[in-house]
Amino acid sequence: MDKSQSDFNFWAAGYLLLVAAVIVLTSPKFEMQEISVDVQIPQALLCFDTQTQLLRTGDTNIGCFINEGTLGDSPLLPGGIRPSSINETFELRFLAAKAAAMTKGFEINITSGFRSQDLQARLFEDAVRRYGSEEEGAKWVLPDEISSHPWGLAIDINYPGDMLAVKWLEENGSVFGLCRVYENEWWHFEPIIAPGDKCPPMLENASTIFASSQGVEK
Repeated sequence: MDKSQSDFNFWAAGYLLLVAAVIVLTSPKFEMQEISVDVQIPQALLCFDTQTQLLRTGDTNIGCFINEGTLGDSPLLPGGIRPSSINETFELRFLAAKAAAMTKGFEINITSGFRSQDLQARLFEDAVRRYGSEEEGAKWVLPDEISSHPWGLAIDINYPGDMLAVKWLEENGSVFGLCRVYENEWWHFEPIIAPGDKCPPMLENASTIFASSQGVEK
């Protein structure tokens, strides 16, 4: 094959490739696909080691080490299957707070945590008899179907003992995702925020929740 024939073949092949590319790109079935990359921005995540009693700040991308438990990155709320014990993440939040309190010279302990629905129902009945009505009783004890205790999401601390240590928890509990909920119950805490968020204003008592469950505005 002489040089002129070789050059012709080269340019002919190039032309055919160009035509083929144009046909593909202009075909109605051909669409340029956009590639999207989902970038997860890490959020702070508190990790607690129950053996060493050390609290460490990690992030949601890496998670906690195998010997640690996470305090979670959101409020802990009722729902799903009824538990038979205190919520594990909630308990870990309390243990982390307890360890921190001890470094400040305070001791906090759970005097009442998870309650069965039967026990909660009996406590509510006792409160109704003691205070004279369901509304008055609900200021101190909620019925089992709406109380957070049977969900394993409420704890009473140091009741009826050391209020000073509980005051420390009230002031610092938000770091661990723990909040005092009612003005009339200095001992009652729930995990209603993510660790590090700000606790909402306290309710005067639990009767507001009871009234809402009954469809009554208060």
